[in-house]
Amino acid sequence: MSRVIHVCPRAIFANTYHGSYKDTISRIRFLESSGCDYHQVVIDADDPDAALGAVSEIDAANILIEYSRYPRVLKALRERFPAAYIAVRSHNLEPLQHLDNLGWFPSRGPLWMLYGMTRLFRNDLIAKKNASAIWSISDWENRVYWNRLPGHAEVRWLPYHCPEHLVSKHAIAVRSRKIVACMPTSQKNRKSWDLVCQFIAFAEQMTSSGFDELDFVVTGDVASWGLPPSTAVRYSGMIEDLADFLGKTRAVAMLSGLGYGFKTTLGDAVANGASVIVHPRLYQRLPEEMKADALACDPNRAMDCDRIFRWMQAQTEPSSLLQRHREQVAEALDQLLQHESVSR
Repeated sequence: MSRVIHVCPRAIFANTYHGSYKDTISRIRFLESSGCDYHQVVIDADDPDAALGAVSEIDAANILIEYSRYPRVLKALRERFPAAYIAVRSHNLEPLQHLDNLGWFPSRGPLWMLYGMTRLFRNDLIAKKNASAIWSISDWENRVYWNRLPGHAEVRWLPYHCPEHLVSKHAIAVRSRKIVACMPTSQKNRKSWDLVCQFIAFAEQMTSSGFDELDFVVTGDVASWGLPPSTAVRYSGMIEDLADFLGKTRAVAMLSGLGYGFKTTLGDAVANGASVIVHPRLYQRLPEEMKADALACDPNRAMDCDRIFRWMQAQTEPSSLLQRHREQVAEALDQLLQHESVSR
C-alpha cells in the first residue's frame, strides 16, 4: 500500500469559501478515498521539529506540501525521506502577490516590502531545489517564473477545479440568469479594494447604457470598507449557500489587474455555467482552454457595452473544463501514489 504525507497549513481550514481551502480540499478528498495510507500533517508555521515529530513513526512515504512558504519543513522532510517523491503545490507567484496585496508603500515602508518579497523568492528557490515537483496553479506562472528558476524539480501545471460541494445541484437555465457578480475576499487590501471599485465603474457604465435589467451584485462583508456610493450595484453581504448563488449567476467579473495565481472564483463560475469577465492582464494569464468562457474588459477605457451584453447572451453552452481539470489532477495525484518510496 502506498503511503502519503500531506502537509497542510492550519490557516487554510479557517474559511471554507477561501481560495486556498477550495483548492486544497479536493486533493484531501481524493487522497482520503484513494485507499492509500494517508497521513495529514497540519502545521502552524515553518517549524521542522513539529513536522518531523508528526511523522516520527513513518519509515517511507511520498509527500505533498501545500504552499512554497515552508522551506525549513521541506528541507527537513527531504533529509528524513531522501528517496521520497515530494510535490510542492504553488498557489501564487508569491513575491509579486505580496506586492500586489500591499503595494510598495505599506505602513512599514518599501524596504519592509522588498524584504518580504526577497524572503518569498528565497522560499521558491529552496522549493525548486529540494522538491521532486512543483505543482503550480497557473500554467502562465510556470512559463514566466518556475521554469526559469534554478533547480531540478519537475514543473507541472495542476489546474484548480471547483470542489464538488460548490457545484450547484439546482442551477437555473443560463438564459434566465440576471446576476453579474463581484466576489472579493472579505479582507480589505489594495487588491480587493481595486477589484470592487473597478466593478462599480463597470456596473455604472452598463446601467447607464440601458442594461439595467442585469443585477450587479457585490458579495461579502464589505460594509465597513467605505466604498464609493453607487446605485448601480447591490451589496448582498455574505452568501450562505455559495453553490446556489453561483447556479443563479450569469457572469462573474474580476476587473482588477492586480493579483497572481489563478482566481478560484473564476473556476467556480465556469463549473456552474457562468461566464467570466476579466481585466485584460488577467485574461492574458488565463489557461488557453478557459479563454473561450472569458471576455477581457477594462472599465478604465471606453467600453462597448452592447458587445459585452451580446457576448453574455451568447454564452449558453456548458463548459467541459471541470471534468478535464479533475482528470488532470487525478493523473498527478496518481503519480504521487505510485512512486516507489524507499525506507531509510
